[in-house]
Amino acid sequence: MSTLSLPDAPVDRWLEAARERRSRRAFDGSTPSEEHLAALEDACERFRPHPDARAVMARSVREDLFRGIVGSYGRVHGAPSAALFVGRADSPRAKASVGYTGEAIVLEATALGVGTCWVGGMFDGSLARTTAGASDGEKVFAVTPLGYPMQKVTSTERFVYGMKKPKPRKPVEHIAPDLHDRSWPNWARPGVEAARIAPSAHNRQPWRFRVDEGAIVISFDGPDTPIVSKRLDCGIAMLHFELAVRAAGASGAWELLEHRADVARFSLG
Repeated sequence: MSTLSLPDAPVDRWLEAARERRSRRAFDGSTPSEEHLAALEDACERFRPHPDARAVMARSVREDLFRGIVGSYGRVHGAPSAALFVGRADSPRAKASVGYTGEAIVLEATALGVGTCWVGGMFDGSLARTTAGASDGEKVFAVTPLGYPMQKVTSTERFVYGMKKPKPRKPVEHIAPDLHDRSWPNWARPGVEAARIAPSAHNRQPWRFRVDEGAIVISFDGPDTPIVSKRLDCGIAMLHFELAVRAAGASGAWELLEHRADVARFSLG
């Protein structure tokens, strides 16, 4: 059995950051303070709840790490630093582990006032591997720029990413169809609400929750995608879920699953 569980994490701090986080792609070019860089390096080093995934802090990166959709369209601009999210290429559990691990670093950056944006697929994979110091058998699944966002949302961010407007969220009945059934444990309800605000590629929110013998199973809808995995998206939502459950006074762990669309199973313990 392979499990994911929060170590001694700042639960309330990260949960508040989850509510405040907004993706940013335009930065002012200034290097984050030494205090912020050191804190993020420490978070990357300390938060490794699963051997299949790790986060690497890069204090200085080339801007062409963040490859645009078409030319400069949609590119990250002015980010001096980055975190790179690395996992074992041959592990079926790595994608969820990378999402779970990487989102912790994103939330810590948010709490520090450092801007982030999940970037999966649209980055230079070869440069990312070199920057992360990835070993044979490892893959960089995603990256995030790190820096201080431009004070004003740019016209590109507004046009391409719909900034300044809250992103639509699927109703809770859609991601957890039987949430109001008596079979749902009360401790799990805050977790589902927190998962609703988790970031995902193209805001697709692929996660689905169900009860299974008192535990909660997270799965994804439809087929997985090869470039930006729905399993990785679910890993992000898993961290949000667990933070809210912990904040409500319960604790448990995710058991990672490997069959079909089921990603993991959360049980108290």
